[in-house]
Amino acid sequence: MDITRRNSALDITRIVAAFSVIGVHFFLNSGYYNTPMLGGRMLLLTILRTGFMICVPLFIMLTGYLMSRKEWSLRYYRGIVKTLAVYLLASIVCLVYKNVILQEGITLLGGAAHILNYSAAPYAWYIEMYIGLFLLIPFLNAMWRGLEEKRARGALVITLIFLSSLPSVFNIWNFQVEGWIKTPYLSTDYIKILPEWWVMIYPLTYYFLGAYLKEYPIKLKKRFNLPLIVLSVIAFGAFNYYRSWGGYFAWGAYTDWFGLPTLVVTVLVFVFLVYHDTSCFPVWSKKLLAWVSDACLGAYLVSYIFDDIIYTRLIAAVPDMLDRGYYFVPVTLAVFALSVLTAVVLNLIYSGICAVAARVARGLRGGKS
Repeated sequence: MDITRRNSALDITRIVAAFSVIGVHFFLNSGYYNTPMLGGRMLLLTILRTGFMICVPLFIMLTGYLMSRKEWSLRYYRGIVKTLAVYLLASIVCLVYKNVILQEGITLLGGAAHILNYSAAPYAWYIEMYIGLFLLIPFLNAMWRGLEEKRARGALVITLIFLSSLPSVFNIWNFQVEGWIKTPYLSTDYIKILPEWWVMIYPLTYYFLGAYLKEYPIKLKKRFNLPLIVLSVIAFGAFNYYRSWGGYFAWGAYTDWFGLPTLVVTVLVFVFLVYHDTSCFPVWSKKLLAWVSDACLGAYLVSYIFDDIIYTRLIAAVPDMLDRGYYFVPVTLAVFALSVLTAVVLNLIYSGICAVAARVARGLRGGKS
């Protein structure tokens, strides 16, 4: 591909999604969820967590944007080979780390079982989800093409949002509990207002949102879009803090990938990034962005290793979780950089294997002739 014609906005979007994974894992690994929701620093951290929850939805929306015109063919299935290869290589690296550094004593048979159940690389649940999505894409696209009118396609997207995201803000209240509005964390029960059986189809919601924005761009002016992102993250983060105030982080549908707050912020960020004009970017920057972008999947998977190394030391050196918040920037940047560099090596290994396989195939064909 001619790098000068590459749409680097898509690379930037993928990089932001990957870094957001690293960002949201800060809260998983730093003790945030075991710290009472009190004070300004916890409010700030909760707002940050809310912003970085765009990570997985942004990846899926980008998939919809890029793949919504794919059609079924036997050749189509070759498109998942690199994803599976990177997963396998990342899993092997994680297993080596677990055996050599953590001394978990995983056998070859046990390692194979871990790879097959997506636990070898502990963040690999995304691969399991993506395999299913990839297999469905040609058929989802056929349905999308069958809805030829913009209004019909919009109706599909709205229906999916109704099924997967709206329950996250309606089905979170229990009006029968005394003091429910002041201390909502006191009860995890709620009165069901909307049907919520279908909330876990949220990957389809984000996929079709990406497909919709591919066909019907929504280009907000940056001076409106960026403030909307900031205000939305602050407002939803403050709401999450309110829901948890006085207790520990209150897990709820509104804090999840399928939550309406996450969906709103993801769409705003996607629109802000994807439609950015990168034609004026110098060639060297396009090459760098492409290089990092291509490493993002592997970086996502191997980031577990650097999370384990860095957070173990951070927790030992900084006993107070609130003080660990000051290290958010250097820690996440370090994990991201190390993960990307490791993923680049995995990509080089994959490229080398492909090159050897191609030479062998050519040799076999030559021998037959």
